[in-house]
Amino acid sequence: MKGWMLLLGGLWLGGCRQFTDASAEKTVRAYNARVIEAYRSADPALVEPVAGPDEAKKLTGSIGVKVDQGITLDSELLELSVDSVRRTDERVTVVTRESWRYRDRRIGTGEQVGQSSQDRYHMEYDLQRVDGTWKVVETRFASPPQVGRTEVPNQAPADVLHGVIKPPLAPAPEPK
Repeated sequence: MKGWMLLLGGLWLGGCRQFTDASAEKTVRAYNARVIEAYRSADPALVEPVAGPDEAKKLTGSIGVKVDQGITLDSELLELSVDSVRRTDERVTVVTRESWRYRDRRIGTGEQVGQSSQDRYHMEYDLQRVDGTWKVVETRFASPPQVGRTEVPNQAPADVLHGVIKPPLAPAPEPK
């Protein structure tokens, strides 16, 4: 029994080693391409092949907020360079430097809403095997983003935002 466990552990580690730095970068690029298309088309299901469940849920909410505002996000990845790839027992973290261009567009007309923005990010992407496939399970800024937009983007009233529960109009009566 112990021999089988060692063999399985060795095979698992071998599988992690086969996931090269180039494979990790390719996973991040595929994730970004899917996220771009999901925002542009207002279809969060497009990220499911490349995002873990929690990351996909976060993107679904964010895309939903845009749709609630009557806009989609038109984005373009201008530059992505990999600073490092770190490995732990269960995850691979890809650290990148990126440049993006963003425009909000009105649903139906494609008209640009508000300012465009050119932003620079220092990002960390955590990758993990989900259902046998390497996916992005979490993203975060490694340092504060540099955002080019100087105006507050298009906003919707809080009571129509995706997933926001409207507060009651009056406080509930106290029980007697």
